[in-house]
Amino acid sequence: MTDTTDAALRDLRRRFTYRTDRGLDRWRILRAPAGPLVGDCEDYALTLAWILAGKSLARFWLDLVLCRSVIWFCLSPRGRGHAMLWRRGRGWSDNIYRGWSPRPRHRRLFPMLAPLVALKFLVAAVLRLARR
Repeated sequence: MTDTTDAALRDLRRRFTYRTDRGLDRWRILRAPAGPLVGDCEDYALTLAWILAGKSLARFWLDLVLCRSVIWFCLSPRGRGHAMLWRRGRGWSDNIYRGWSPRPRHRRLFPMLAPLVALKFLVAAVLRLARR
């Protein structure tokens, strides 16, 4: 991991504020170049995967397809649904602990592989269009 990527991760951790989605779950990558980044656990995991992919959507999707980055559905310490990122060569990170861990700190249920992530993004896009 380069110093640039580590700096980008520190920036994400500093700027991120957790806020749950109201109603249906919306998956998104938080891309604001400055200011606060507000989202929930999967937004944090997706944004971290995007940063690790050099902020390239093509590399982001390639990393998901090749399982270099995997979003995992887990149970939080309070027993609620939660998303974490596993990154090959780095380990586990999420918005609760935010640092890297060699072992998951939550009970893993199943991986959200690339087709399911794509479906979640599609649903989010449809919901945005429906609100217009």
